[in-house]
Amino acid sequence: MSEWPAICCGVCRICCFTVYQKCCCIKEPPAIPVYDLLCLGITNAGKTTLLSVLTSENIDAIVPTVGFIIKDIRLPNAVLKVKELGGAVSIRQYWHRYFNDVQGVIFVVDGSCTQDELHETTDALYKAIQNPELSTKPWLILCNKQDLEGACTEERAVEEMNLTEMLKEKPNIIVKSCSKTNPDGLRSIIERFGNRLNEIHNPEMRETFDAV
Repeated sequence: MSEWPAICCGVCRICCFTVYQKCCCIKEPPAIPVYDLLCLGITNAGKTTLLSVLTSENIDAIVPTVGFIIKDIRLPNAVLKVKELGGAVSIRQYWHRYFNDVQGVIFVVDGSCTQDELHETTDALYKAIQNPELSTKPWLILCNKQDLEGACTEERAVEEMNLTEMLKEKPNIIVKSCSKTNPDGLRSIIERFGNRLNEIHNPEMRETFDAV
């Protein structure tokens, strides 16, 4: 019988808090959306390294991805579930099998690559971006390795990869420069891409978060 006063007190507190929430219009925090993304790029573009930086993992022993890996990137208003596909020629022929049911794409370009590798990268990008299942999705093209001398900037990448007209036709494509040595800048870019995903897939999210 001695337990009843404590139980009654607890129930009263819960009821009072519920009434307080309704009277004061306190809303529950909105559910954080989860987006399934692909991360593409040829071998040695730096895909795994960038994703590991974003998830605060060790980048000292990165090896080329065989098959695919999945990493969760947690942002203030979204979770990006990123599936990185290996970039070797033998694997790229199977990329299309993973194009369905994704909400966006991150494509990594090696800013320090040779001209031949840039042509190879351009070919891989065009094949993926012209696929009907990805052509209308939001794209983030990262011109990586800006910490290396002579690295190709985003402006130069747009020019040399002949992306100018494509960017005019497809406003869903964003091109940015990045580096593993600037994690804050990289995260800022990814957060902006997360905002873009919310605008496209959950337009009510912005108003909801602003109201909380």
